[in-house]
Amino acid sequence: MNKNRMQDIQKFRRLYALKEVYRHCSVGNRKESVAEHTWSALMLADYILTKSKIAIDRVKIYELLLYHDIVEIEAGDIPIHHEEKRIHKQENERKAIVKLNKQLPKEVADKLAFLFEEFEAQQTPEAKFARAIDKLDATIHELDYKEDWKGWNEKMLRKYHDHAVSVFPETKKLFEKIVAYVKKNDYFRK
Repeated sequence: MNKNRMQDIQKFRRLYALKEVYRHCSVGNRKESVAEHTWSALMLADYILTKSKIAIDRVKIYELLLYHDIVEIEAGDIPIHHEEKRIHKQENERKAIVKLNKQLPKEVADKLAFLFEEFEAQQTPEAKFARAIDKLDATIHELDYKEDWKGWNEKMLRKYHDHAVSVFPETKKLFEKIVAYVKKNDYFRK
């Protein structure tokens, strides 16, 4: 391996820090890492795309999901319902992109900046689908952790997810089935 390649690998290792950024969601006796969320979102996207046969660029969706939360290495994860903490989220994430771009190999940094912008802009069908998957993944994950639903209600769930999942009939239909399941199984406890 040449010297430049090893320098790139040393920079590339910065991405491994995503394993150490934790989300609000539980996993056993700990919190879920952002890297785990990325993996499960990729799996969910692949499942839904395979099952539904949506005519959309799968590779682009996978890339968007793979890169969408990398900024959290620097900016951290802020749960969707912590609205007061989300006020400066976009500004902090933009600063995180700048900082990460200096730390990563050029090819990765360029791709991160491009894909992050596409995901945030929500102008392409792929970005919209990736956002719907991002929302669905968190909701599906929490089906195994009923205690995490304390304080939530249907209105809150819809407030934070409806706009994203409603863009595609397939994701909207799945979301509605999840809402019905959650209501039937008394997840919305006070």
